[in-house]
Amino acid sequence: MTAVAARKAGWVDMAGTPHLRGAKRREQIIEATLSLVAEYGVTGTTLSRIAGEVGVTTPALYAHFANRKEILLSALDVLIQKRTALHRLVSEGTPIERLREIGHRHSELAASENDKSVIALFEFIAAPPEEGLRETLGHRHLLIVEDISQLVREGQREGAILEHVDPQQVAWMVVSRAWTEDIAQLMGVTHEWNRARSDEMLELILASIAAPQSRKEDCENETHNDR
Repeated sequence: MTAVAARKAGWVDMAGTPHLRGAKRREQIIEATLSLVAEYGVTGTTLSRIAGEVGVTTPALYAHFANRKEILLSALDVLIQKRTALHRLVSEGTPIERLREIGHRHSELAASENDKSVIALFEFIAAPPEEGLRETLGHRHLLIVEDISQLVREGQREGAILEHVDPQQVAWMVVSRAWTEDIAQLMGVTHEWNRARSDEMLELILASIAAPQSRKEDCENETHNDR
């Protein structure tokens, strides 16, 4: 089929980009938006740039999204889902072990050279108030904190985590460690704030909340693993 025939048949648009149906095109627009946010920031991610990246006309974007803000909010949702999928998939082990695994998985994500999600995330955070994203971003972040808080409460019910600790404070400590890794990566100072130091911070957090019996089991597991 020739290019002209393909356009007439509706298989490609005027730019020669393969014609994609609803969900697939929407996904392509979101991925293009995240890439542009990482490169140009939120303000620089214009409708014309998004359309150009996807290979469609600007009016064609309105077949999938009401406006630019809806595109940005949808991209932000996908970004948060990607970055939280790591801890949502951790379902085995004691609460202390799961908190440790969440921390380790984030360390691996932060160290990934091909992952630009952290750049896009901080561009969203740095977006000016007039973009109207701050409230949504804050709400999504608090949901992450609450997820980790629930895991801490589970540990308290099981007796693995000290009863007197504040689940919200622990969650913020875990999240703050993750942010430290992200910022070190963005600033190019991972030679100073390296994986060993980050893991040590994680262990200090866990040791400060673990119930005595949980600490004992943790030490026994480490001894067993070292053999």
